[in-house]
Amino acid sequence: MVNINLGTRIIMFSICTSIEFDIKEYILTGGQPINYTPEMISKAKFRNSKIEVTNDRAMLDQLDLGDYISIIKENPYSFNINNEKASVLYEYFEKVIPVRNRVMHTKPLELGDRAILSEIIEQIDSSINWIKWNQTINTRTVINEDPSKLIVQRYPKIIEFNPKTYHNIPEPEFDDTGYIGRKKEVTDIKNLLLNNKNQIVTIIGNGGIGKTAIAVKILYDLIEDSENKFEAIIWISLKTRTLSKGEFVLINNSINDIPQLYLAGESNAIKEENFTPKENLINFMREFNVLLVLDNLETINNEDINQFIKEIPENSKVLITSRHGLGELEYRYTLQGMNNKDATVYFRELSKYYGLDLHKRTDSQINGIITKHLYSNPLSIKWFISGVYNGISETVLISKKSELVEFCMSNVYNKLTINSKTILQLFLIERKELSLGEIDYFTNLSDVELRKSINELLYTNMIMLRNGIYTINEMAKDYLSTYQAPENKLVVSTFSKRKKLNDILQSIKVENEVDPFNPKSMFANMDNESRKLASYYLTNALERSAKKDWEKAFYYVEKAANISPDYFEVYKIKAFILAERTELYGALDNYQIALDKCETDLEKASVLFLFAVFYVIKLLDPSTALELILKAEEICPDEIMIVSEKARILMYLGKYNESEEILLKYNNKKEEYDLKTQNILASRYGELFRRRAEKYGNRDFEKKRELLSQGIAEIEKLPQIDRRSYLVLLAILKDLSFLYFDPQSIELLGKALKKHASNIKSINHNNIKVIQEVLSAHREQIPLELVDSLAQFVTDFRAKAQEIKEPNNGIIVFIKDHYGFIQNANHKSIYFTKNLLPEGLGVGDLVEFILVPSHAGKYTCKNIKKIIFEEEYNV
Repeated sequence: MVNINLGTRIIMFSICTSIEFDIKEYILTGGQPINYTPEMISKAKFRNSKIEVTNDRAMLDQLDLGDYISIIKENPYSFNINNEKASVLYEYFEKVIPVRNRVMHTKPLELGDRAILSEIIEQIDSSINWIKWNQTINTRTVINEDPSKLIVQRYPKIIEFNPKTYHNIPEPEFDDTGYIGRKKEVTDIKNLLLNNKNQIVTIIGNGGIGKTAIAVKILYDLIEDSENKFEAIIWISLKTRTLSKGEFVLINNSINDIPQLYLAGESNAIKEENFTPKENLINFMREFNVLLVLDNLETINNEDINQFIKEIPENSKVLITSRHGLGELEYRYTLQGMNNKDATVYFRELSKYYGLDLHKRTDSQINGIITKHLYSNPLSIKWFISGVYNGISETVLISKKSELVEFCMSNVYNKLTINSKTILQLFLIERKELSLGEIDYFTNLSDVELRKSINELLYTNMIMLRNGIYTINEMAKDYLSTYQAPENKLVVSTFSKRKKLNDILQSIKVENEVDPFNPKSMFANMDNESRKLASYYLTNALERSAKKDWEKAFYYVEKAANISPDYFEVYKIKAFILAERTELYGALDNYQIALDKCETDLEKASVLFLFAVFYVIKLLDPSTALELILKAEEICPDEIMIVSEKARILMYLGKYNESEEILLKYNNKKEEYDLKTQNILASRYGELFRRRAEKYGNRDFEKKRELLSQGIAEIEKLPQIDRRSYLVLLAILKDLSFLYFDPQSIELLGKALKKHASNIKSINHNNIKVIQEVLSAHREQIPLELVDSLAQFVTDFRAKAQEIKEPNNGIIVFIKDHYGFIQNANHKSIYFTKNLLPEGLGVGDLVEFILVPSHAGKYTCKNIKKIIFEEEYNV
């Protein structure tokens, strides 16, 4: 095959004109009259109105290769060939004629055009040997020996016959290789232009991604399409810089504002003196079906262009290429980098065009350069190849591609809002894909601002959304690293928030392992980033609901739902919070949704467990609760939380023997369990004795006392009693107080109150008040010495504390673990640490102290001492 650079259109033009010259001479030497079709005559007169049809040479000069082949095929015997040779000629040129038309009419070349003409000029004299190919052979010789002779020749511009669409579409800039790939994208965008729906179509993509090239390709296809409805296509280029000899240079006299844009548009429209350039352009688009093309629109301010776009008449359309979108006005078509196959072909074709050897490398070697260093970006590939052609080593090119990146990205980045820039820098810090929830968490933007910024970045194509996850494109990442690195403040803030998130996730993990059926436990929360963040917000929601801050609690629940809408824990915890707020229907609905969204049996068991608790505690429906807990037990038959809840439900149903059978089985091995589980078993057992005692009237007070005594004993076996168990103990003591007529019962009550006085008073439960009221109402029936001994344990010390006016005196009203509170008329809660409390002091003691100011108007105290005149406030 002849080694020629067919990427230069002028050389391809030379080949086509040589072939046409030789065929034209062949027709003229036939010696017979030529029969021209009416269309041929119209074409010739369109191109030369003075032509005479009888002048065959003049007529043939105005016709095309396809016309020549038709003339020969219609009357082969006039040219001394038979039908068989005529058919061979027709089939041979059937693939050449479309290439010739693209070359001669400066339309976009296809990838195969190069190979077709290369093959034709090499083989035509042997394949069609009955025609003398003198001019074609001469051209072949010149190409082989000195192709520069062809370049200096002058060639006439071919006038397109009867064009249906007036246009000023620029000549293609991809003659070096022909247009490669993106067939689907070409079809998609062309269909958008042909339909009746999308008036404004914007091709979005990074700089150099090929937006202008694909637009030119599509427009030339469009003017040849029978479905094309546009009477005119007006092209306005707003490009300010271009690649020339491997460097990015400014374009002289480029359009950079709206008035210049209007002038450029008017120059291709009908100009009327009494109208402004803008009005002339709009009027032209109203009178004709016009496709206005605005190339590289990112160089013009969005606010300036939006109003103009809104005034476009509905019969016309606008095609835009830009690095960022206009917003809601447009249909955005995002153009991504070339796929590996097309990018490799383009790389090889450019290498051949420049006479390099890069195309000889393997696919994997070329792909490595394209994807790792050149972003699969056509301009980047061309920049790289032309740089090598100009003598720059590959290593130096790759190390100094910052100018390329700046050219492709700066116009976009500089127009972004501060919030959008922060999000981009967050990608740089995190060094990974990010979900919407992660971006929300780290930026802490309002929902409106977050969505606005995300949309802005999607318009620019600097980030992409795939399967619910956002990624920053590689070129944007390199641009930020070089020119817009994150400030220290943002780096520190991001890492601080990451640590906070990890700490909470760790605590959830511990909770999952220790108590998987606790509402605070969350299954599968580490499966993906969305669930991690959802569990963080759900933890916050539980914390706020514990403080009755319902608005904030549901705010966090909704954030979790937005981040991970299919995560069952969102609905489980929402149901739990709704139940705590006594919104029963909402709780029912969300528990059911949680069940439907469970992915594993264990997840389902956890929801069934809480659903059962909800039915028995909030809806007072132990029958339905039993059905639910039995389903949970089928999944986890030996789970202590499930079986202990089953025991409670059976107890509420009055099935005491069945309940006790379960509790005995697990209570006998309670040492195997942690303290929390031991308390659950003990409180269940204590409650069972209390409920059994309820079945007996006061006549059977001895049986009643015995059962209540057993309940107390069961709780007191615990190595440490928690609040839940103390609440059961208080309920037992309350029932015991109703046996005020039985000295043994009152003695048992006094003994228990004395033993647990400090912890019981710290709970401040209503049952203490009930005990106090019962004893006060029946003090005449209780032995005097027992009344006095009980008084200190059932006094409402908080009410008494309100009577103390002295600011440095008060009553100890609460003690727990390592801290407590003192109260008086001036201060409801004066904090102290337990190690400052003298031995022997407890809840109910009158004390004096020194006040110490703390934060936010609060106080702590020190030097706590007991006041001996306690009779002043005792009952």
